[in-house]
Amino acid sequence: MSDWKEYLDRALAYHGHICSGQILGLRVVLKGLSLLGMDPKVPQRDLMLFIETNRCMADAAFVITGITLGRRRLLMYNFGKAAITFLDLNTDTAFRVSVNSHIRPSKTEPDLVAFWSRYLDDEILTVQKVTVNLKPEDRPGRPQRRIACSICGEDVLDGRDVLLNGREVCRSCAGEAYYRSAGTTE
Repeated sequence: MSDWKEYLDRALAYHGHICSGQILGLRVVLKGLSLLGMDPKVPQRDLMLFIETNRCMADAAFVITGITLGRRRLLMYNFGKAAITFLDLNTDTAFRVSVNSHIRPSKTEPDLVAFWSRYLDDEILTVQKVTVNLKPEDRPGRPQRRIACSICGEDVLDGRDVLLNGREVCRSCAGEAYYRSAGTTE
């Protein structure tokens, strides 16, 4: 298994600073890959990640795996937890690796790398073998389905539409938008 410290320079270059989230993220990712028998130095086309935070750990996952949202091999569930589930798409084998919260450096810790180097993975990480119920429309690859919203006309991919008064509409037009329109611009 690779040592997490060999990824620190890449993490710093990509994320902009080294913090506990980066260090723990590197360790979580290396542990997950190890559990699946995957080499972190080899691009993994059959790996899918389910990240439970939109914080520093997510950047650490990219630094090692190169997996992005656009290739549909990364799903984000912002549960606010320092955890990632690793799914081997060939075997459907999955492990969830999370960080134990009982160990934390003080806010004045001068050297986070030295602090986290004192702990073995077994002391700071929890591993669970899990089953991921992945729908066909959530798997990587071409869209399984495409419809045009009957209200706004925008394309909706992979069954993300809803039925509203007998019409297929996007979630925004169904009242689930995260934004409010301030008008259009030309």
